[in-house]
Amino acid sequence: MLLTLLPGVAFAQENKEYMIKAAFIYNFVKFIEWPGDKAIAKQSSIDICVVGGGPMGSTAPIFKQASTSKLALNLMEEESAKSASTHCHVVFLSADADSGALAELKGKPILTVSDKEGFAESGGMVGFVLADSKIRFEVNMQAVQASQMRVDAQLLEIALKVIGK
Repeated sequence: MLLTLLPGVAFAQENKEYMIKAAFIYNFVKFIEWPGDKAIAKQSSIDICVVGGGPMGSTAPIFKQASTSKLALNLMEEESAKSASTHCHVVFLSADADSGALAELKGKPILTVSDKEGFAESGGMVGFVLADSKIRFEVNMQAVQASQMRVDAQLLEIALKVIGK
């Protein structure tokens, strides 16, 4: 009987992990400054997109609950980074995302986030890492600055690692 419960436990643990990552992404939005017309203050809604499928797509309730009358947060699943690049403020690249997805988004004012190993070191903006059994993140400042975006110093203070500071 115990063995039949294990898949449910694994799903619950994975779901919890992605709910935590979604909460991080929600907070990233508050500490990132987008340029020009993409500035959050000029938006009534922002799209947070998932490319490559996976469990992040199940976190839509977090963003719906965090929405306000002035700013709606929409979680959307996109087929490709190219389609996401037309409207998304944040793109989460899952482990199954196409290997060229990051290159497609490079230099655009879109916050790229992933939990792929070495993501920030390989040119992504924010990479989730597991440190001391906790979900933490690394920030690649060169990638952020190349996209004409800015990261608030408060966010950098809590990052596990800042690359290209």
